Amino acid sequence: MRYHALRAAALTLAVLTAGSNAQQKQAIERADQLPAYSYAITQAPSALLQDEKGLAALMRSLRADLESDLARYDIRDSAALRLYYRTLSRIAFLEHRLDDALDYENRAAALEDKPAARMLSGVMFRPLIAAEKAEAGESAHAFSTSLAAELAQLPYDSVRADLNEVRGALQKQSAAFLEAAVANGIDPTARTGSITKHQAMQLLGYKFGLRRVPYYDEMVRQLSALDAAHVKPEPTDIWGARDVSLERRPGLTPIVVAVWDSGVDTAVFPGRVWTNVKEVPGNGKDDDANGYVDDAHGIAWTWDGKSQVGDLPPVELSPEDIAKAKQFQAGPQEAKRLFASLPKEEAMRLAERIKFYDQHYAHGTHVAGIAVRGNPAARLLVVRLDWPTRRVAPPATAAWAVAFARAISRSVEYYQNAGVRVVNMSWYVSLGEFEETLDINAVGATQQERHQLAMQSFDTVKSRFRAAIAAAPEILFVCGAGNSNNSNQFNDFVPASFDLPNTITVGAVGEAGDETRFTTLGKVDLYANGFEVESVVPGGDKLRMSGTSMASPQVVNLAAKLLAVHPELTTAALKRLIIDGADTKGISNGRSIRLLNEARSFELAGTLR
Repeated sequence: MRYHALRAAALTLAVLTAGSNAQQKQAIERADQLPAYSYAITQAPSALLQDEKGLAALMRSLRADLESDLARYDIRDSAALRLYYRTLSRIAFLEHRLDDALDYENRAAALEDKPAARMLSGVMFRPLIAAEKAEAGESAHAFSTSLAAELAQLPYDSVRADLNEVRGALQKQSAAFLEAAVANGIDPTARTGSITKHQAMQLLGYKFGLRRVPYYDEMVRQLSALDAAHVKPEPTDIWGARDVSLERRPGLTPIVVAVWDSGVDTAVFPGRVWTNVKEVPGNGKDDDANGYVDDAHGIAWTWDGKSQVGDLPPVELSPEDIAKAKQFQAGPQEAKRLFASLPKEEAMRLAERIKFYDQHYAHGTHVAGIAVRGNPAARLLVVRLDWPTRRVAPPATAAWAVAFARAISRSVEYYQNAGVRVVNMSWYVSLGEFEETLDINAVGATQQERHQLAMQSFDTVKSRFRAAIAAAPEILFVCGAGNSNNSNQFNDFVPASFDLPNTITVGAVGEAGDETRFTTLGKVDLYANGFEVESVVPGGDKLRMSGTSMASPQVVNLAAKLLAVHPELTTAALKRLIIDGADTKGISNGRSIRLLNEARSFELAGTLR
């Protein structure tokens, strides 16, 4: 599973780039207003990676469409424009139009919202250009020399966290890993004999990544040396001083907290699980006649909206698979060792198993551990969504959308009947995801038809979802902003883009309170720790995971603690305490973000009496 008005400077740049007055162009406020393109291919995308002639034809077609969009439309989202320019930069590089590649990279850099990302734009790219321009046999030396010069000019203390994040990502990647990502993620979408614009952009991104593989070790070596050469600052973890623990605090009111996710291993949370006392677990009956069988700790839904037993099902992984998935999460060196010597087919299977463990098995439990940390009054209620785990996901048809939307509405009703006060949603759905399922299953005769069908299904789910949340004003719904470094409003991520009195959208920062490279912008109410957060996984082990999935339950954690001490709080008052208690941190270009502050919110709550 899984924003904002363009700055004046970026808009000026876009106008100059297109060579025409922006007022004469059609304004684009959302991604679905852009044309839906598709590209015919005669082989699997993973095979196309090795077919220079076929790939060249795809690049020409994609380049023409992207340039046409820039000429015709006033795209009012910096992240979307940045993706256009960066894709054109990669195409130019692969076509050996190196000056054009640099020009597009510079345009993309000017659109970076995050200060560290802006400083790092091009730092890893310009050395590749130097290597391409070098004499035969001198590429490695040219790359190394250029990279050293780039890194020497950086204000290291300002970009240390981002560079370490980049280094970790590079250490996890290899040719086998990248090829497996294409085979697992893009190949299934080619069943129609074509791929979408988004998939084509992804494919070329992976091709560019493969061109960088020979330089990965040198990048990691220099980044490691740079980090070692600088005096390590004292660990700056702002969260410990802000944390409030209710352990051993008397007089708490039990608060029902819902984790709406991939499932939770409730066995690892003794004493903190909501129990339906009217239900006899495991007897296969609906003892309390509420429409759900064996809903001892919550309910569950299949992808197509059918009710099922809510407990976390037996894992579809061997102990060896689980051990490898944990090894992948444990650190970049361990991750790289997993893929270092694997042939493509085995790398594909391993990547699929790791994805399943992370997203469909461990995710919900890890989120739940964050949500109930330090709060003995929390009572976990689980609503499990069985997201498709197969490479070919079922299509998001109109009938499916109605069933899925009904499951959403019924889930919210279940929360209301169980007395839930706060819900965590570390996931979202999007039009692009719906369209991809139609592509994979060859539903619709053309790409435009699939686009229209996806829009209809998405509108059904979005409208029902919004209505269900609005109809439960006594519950606070908290969701992650997204992990794509883009705009959840422009791309219409649901429910992240909802701006309702009883919703909060959360972005991710690191231990020092700086925005992560991945966190999505747009509709973000406040930020919380979402980088390498430790929590429990099924079976009771602990792992560190990153994402706005980990930031969102930090806010849920605070909300449940406030309610445990102040159960009389209305949803409006609760939301206000969380938002007003957050610290404002200036970023740049007039931007600022709010950082979660549990201690301050509790101080404010104390003044209400």
